[in-house]
Amino acid sequence: MKTQNLWFLRHGEQVSGPFPAKLICRDLMLGRVQASDEASVDQVFWSPVGEVPDFKERIKVKQRVVGPADSPMDWYEERRKAALRWADERHSRDRRDVIETNPFMMNKRRADRRLLTESAEWAALRLRHAEWEAELKYRRDRFFGVAMVLLALLALAVYAVFNLAPVNPVKVGFHGPYAACSEPAASQVNWARCDKNGAWLKGVDLTSALLSEARFNAANLSHSNLSYANLTGADLSFANLQQTKLIGANLTSANLTYAELRDADLRHADLRGAKLDAATLIGARLDDATWVDGRHCVAISVGECK
Repeated sequence: MKTQNLWFLRHGEQVSGPFPAKLICRDLMLGRVQASDEASVDQVFWSPVGEVPDFKERIKVKQRVVGPADSPMDWYEERRKAALRWADERHSRDRRDVIETNPFMMNKRRADRRLLTESAEWAALRLRHAEWEAELKYRRDRFFGVAMVLLALLALAVYAVFNLAPVNPVKVGFHGPYAACSEPAASQVNWARCDKNGAWLKGVDLTSALLSEARFNAANLSHSNLSYANLTGADLSFANLQQTKLIGANLTSANLTYAELRDADLRHADLRGAKLDAATLIGARLDDATWVDGRHCVAISVGECK
């Protein structure tokens, strides 16, 4: 079986194709392709269309018109024009003729659709489609409505959490419900969260006192006894704790920045998480104390945790 080649056409810089040889011959007859245009099978070697043997033979067959020997030249011209018209004729019917004979096509082209009678089946189908669209719209609107209500409730809950939550009394300096900040210094006194900034408390007895989160900033607690006192989170920055007894005291997370702890007794004290920046620990006893990083100080620790 002979294989038909497909040709590429090049007109100037524009390349098109591939096309069968029969189509190129028809376009040559119609003037759509010029003999000077170039043709190629592989787009590597190009030759003028008029010099390709296949096109020459096909053009001769198309241009050959058979008729009576004594026919005038006008007859040959009419035959040639008829051949061109036949080559240029479309294979399908003229759509204008179809429109004029088909009422549905006429319905699409002009406003004559009102003149057509709608069938009962088509009317029922259109009604079901309209009902389906209405149901879909109702469900979509209901879904968006529920989603908006849920979003509004979520926003209200977030606002209530961040703006209507009860105020933490520690943040504004209120005392605890059982604190006795006005009571004098004594053993087991409850001064939790009390403000004793700059207080003169030299030589007082505060053994086992509840002093958590109390403020002793720049207070004088030298020579005092705070053994086993709860000083969790207390502010003792710049406080004078020279020769103060803090045996077994709970100083976790306490602020001892720039505190004077010279010769203080911190045996068995818990200093985990405490701030000791620039604190003076010369001569301070730290036997068996728990250091800020959780280390256990040995029994001969003086001035530093060993």
